[in-house]
Amino acid sequence: MAGRFKVEELIGQGGMGKVYRARHLALDRLVCLKMLKPTLLEDSSVVGRFEREALAASRLNHPNSIQVLDFGRNDTDGSLYIVMEYVQGKDLRLVLRDEWPVPEERLCNIMAQVLAALGEAHAHNVIHRDLKPENVMVEQRRDHPDCVKVLDFGIAKMLDSELPALTRSDAVCGTPQYMAPEQATGAPLDGRCDLYAVGIMLYQMVTGQLPFDGPNSMDVLTRQVNEAPVPPRRKQPNAPISAAMEALILRVLSKDPALRPQSAEEFRQLLLAIPRRNPARGSEEQSATPARGTLPRTSAHSGAPAPAGPVARAASHWFGKFAAVCAIVALATAVAILRPRNGPRPPAMAASTAGAPAKAVAAARANELVRRAAQSADQDLARDLLAQAIAIDSDNAEAHFRLGGLLLGSDPAGARIEYQAARRLDPARYGDEVGAILKEP
Repeated sequence: MAGRFKVEELIGQGGMGKVYRARHLALDRLVCLKMLKPTLLEDSSVVGRFEREALAASRLNHPNSIQVLDFGRNDTDGSLYIVMEYVQGKDLRLVLRDEWPVPEERLCNIMAQVLAALGEAHAHNVIHRDLKPENVMVEQRRDHPDCVKVLDFGIAKMLDSELPALTRSDAVCGTPQYMAPEQATGAPLDGRCDLYAVGIMLYQMVTGQLPFDGPNSMDVLTRQVNEAPVPPRRKQPNAPISAAMEALILRVLSKDPALRPQSAEEFRQLLLAIPRRNPARGSEEQSATPARGTLPRTSAHSGAPAPAGPVARAASHWFGKFAAVCAIVALATAVAILRPRNGPRPPAMAASTAGAPAKAVAAARANELVRRAAQSADQDLARDLLAQAIAIDSDNAEAHFRLGGLLLGSDPAGARIEYQAARRLDPARYGDEVGAILKEP
């Protein structure tokens, strides 16, 4: 094709076109060739998204982002094509299906690479807007096990683009189960909506279930906007989820973007710190861990069985995603119901303001959660409230101290981490008491 590529095998197809494994003749390397059907060239929205994927991905030069090698039009029939690097491996949905529960250290390594790719994208004013397990490929390389590639920038938004919006409803494109509240309501977006999607994926990877799902897209979007997630360790009590991981997930899933990590790099550093904070789990806790590859029966969003070939499966997702996106665009009118009709948005959806005001709001919310935990006779509820408080304000010494007390009998290592955090944050108040509890000077 075009005198430069030799098509070797059809690896995916759908209503939008076809995907081939091909060989770049000049470079003698395998590539992935996406071709749009010529009959769709008259649909400006479809062509726009196809071109947008090529432009967005071509801006990125990062080892964890899919690389676009070429983009153009076929001379024979006028169809558009994108040439991308050929990635072998399996996506995170298959990892979840086949290997759950994923060890926490491995999961942190995988998701840290996703965040590294997002950091590069956000630095170039590109937000992905459709992150989900199907768009994260994990490849086992000889010199780099669990090498991650972030795929599919088909509905990416380029914040500095001078191109006109494809449609007025373009702002609500995405997959409902992974959409941030501000994305679900069509509010202005920045990179923190991608961080929320990573938080959803983390929740799904540690529990085997989605935090928000429902019988239809509108129900899911409503829950994204209005409901707090069930804390992961309550959702899946037998899964090996550390207190630090749970606290970080709950923080990232805050409805207010100002309460999440403010950049992909900040999120990445917090994630990488988790394995360093958590010592190896004891044999008693490991014995309660579900067998590998046994997802909970209620696992949501499992989908149909995957095709046998991982590359063919990845290609088919490109077409499936286009259909899903079109369905979400059609929901734009319904989604408007979620958007406030007059006046400013409610506090949970208010535009973020960096600095002291946001920190003060976070501290006040965390203090209220600590107060409720102190008054609760339900230890599980108290623990969840304290985890949420720490997720909102990690510098709340009282939350760490009280959580340490609740964990002391069931998770001594986790309790020690929380007690030490309380002593570090407020040595005058907790130094002696923590020392006596831990029997340390």
